[in-house]
Amino acid sequence: MNCKSLSFSQELSDQRISQAEVLLSKTIVRKILAYALFLLGVNRSAISSFLNMPPGTIRSLVLAITHRGLSGFEDQRSKTSSFKPPLPEQIAPTIGIEDSWVKVDFQIGNLVLRIPATNPVQKRIVLLSLENSGFLERSDVADALHLSVDRTGKLARQLAQEDVKGILDQRQGQRQDYRFTPEIKAELIQQFVIEAVAQRPTGGEQLAKKLEERCGLALSARSILSHLSKFGLSSIRGSLAEHLSEAKKKPSVSSERKPTQRH
Repeated sequence: MNCKSLSFSQELSDQRISQAEVLLSKTIVRKILAYALFLLGVNRSAISSFLNMPPGTIRSLVLAITHRGLSGFEDQRSKTSSFKPPLPEQIAPTIGIEDSWVKVDFQIGNLVLRIPATNPVQKRIVLLSLENSGFLERSDVADALHLSVDRTGKLARQLAQEDVKGILDQRQGQRQDYRFTPEIKAELIQQFVIEAVAQRPTGGEQLAKKLEERCGLALSARSILSHLSKFGLSSIRGSLAEHLSEAKKKPSVSSERKPTQRH
């Protein structure tokens, strides 16, 4: 660029520099002028003499702009910048429970995620996923799931490593009917009657143990309890032994009608 063809007005220069110093500060304006002269091909010693700036300052300025762009005009120790774009606002989502919903408020406009409180698996997956992504604090997720912080951390790791199956309640027994064939159901009812008549416990664990010993069946306690409830057996446990005992005391119809032997 050949500056000899340009005409310069000292009066306009003074006015414009004064306005720029009010807007940007005197230090920034001097750095801009120094860098502009550097770009126009003026050597550093001449720039130093013209602007009354140390040569080292000009060298540092050029290096700063080369490495940091426009922010190189500013003091690197400054906490704020007029040249850098503002940092995005850090969001801090919060968890709240309202009516029948668990709500995650992202604090951005009306951005609120609602999870039905009656959907425990969905609630776990969503909240643990948000924790793994750094949006929610582990302690807040633990409170919302009614779990300890340690347990919540373990579930978050399991979700990341094993997908959804890693966080399902592994204590749930097999609930499908296909494992309980009519023959198995008959054995379950029979074992229940045996234990009830003997006035022994008829809980899931006890019946599972007895069925394994007697029939070689490996059934979960939760599945057994589920079927006892379906059959309505749990509600007759107390009266069953009583009715059977009374039935034994009564003579059978055949014995009542048995003819008397004649001599």
